Amino acid sequence: MENNLKKISAVLFLHNDAISIEKVKTISGLENINKDELENIFISLNEKLNEIGLILLRNLSKSFDKQEVIIAIKKEMKEIAKNLKKDELDGDLTPAALQVMTICAYISGATKNEINLIRGVQSTQSIRSLTSRGLLKLDSGKYFPTIEVLQYMGIKSFSDLPDYEIIQKDFRQKLGEFLEEEK
Repeated sequence: MENNLKKISAVLFLHNDAISIEKVKTISGLENINKDELENIFISLNEKLNEIGLILLRNLSKSFDKQEVIIAIKKEMKEIAKNLKKDELDGDLTPAALQVMTICAYISGATKNEINLIRGVQSTQSIRSLTSRGLLKLDSGKYFPTIEVLQYMGIKSFSDLPDYEIIQKDFRQKLGEFLEEEK
């Protein structure tokens, strides 16, 4: 059970967003784990998280495999979250957020996985920050830059970006190569 707990913890930590139990099982290689064992893992994980001010949240209104889980902070830590959100909204954009915004400007309608592939790292926090600031919007699982991005970048159209067609083609080519390797 301990090894399975570590796998599930790693998936939840790295995904850093709500994820279905079905997807957790698939990513962690535990497709055949039974519901009772998984429930015990969730109970154990929640106990360990509680010790460090975190909690495991689940959407229990759906069928078991469709339920979504996420690691979140406990209520008594909400002041820290509030300070972090304030800093996210008021502070300068981080280099990671600027990279994500740039990718979305060149590839309007990029999925989170595509952004992660192009950057080579997990981008959930940057996407969340940009969405909170109103610089990205989510539609049908894809992230689109808002009109505010044009204002932020000081341009009239995304095609005004440096080497727009070349970089857009390069991004799309890299995504195509990665998808080809996955086959």
